[in-house]
Amino acid sequence: MKVQEKKSTRVTKGNTTIWRILCEVTWSLTRIRDSYLVTWYWKVKQRRGAKKAIVALARKLLVIIYNMLKNGTDYDEKVFSEVQKKREIIRVNRIISEAKKLCLEVIRPQPA
Repeated sequence: MKVQEKKSTRVTKGNTTIWRILCEVTWSLTRIRDSYLVTWYWKVKQRRGAKKAIVALARKLLVIIYNMLKNGTDYDEKVFSEVQKKREIIRVNRIISEAKKLCLEVIRPQPA
């Protein structure tokens, strides 16, 4: 069994003014309903707490902004829903393969 190393949750050195602005932006982002980033925030908040979730979301937002500037693209919420659908398909396939390993007969659901 492979032992999983604990990742560091420390914030590295950086521009404190930018971090403060990003944290303020993320606090305001948490007030939006039906957004991928907000649902991600709530998942992290349940495990780690509100303030750590805000810092994590600020970092995620910084990565999104960097990639938007680097690639010259606009923010599109649809990309996250496509990724979520792909992950759901992978999850269903994994569950089906686990059931087959247990010698269970699986009937694949029909897509709606």
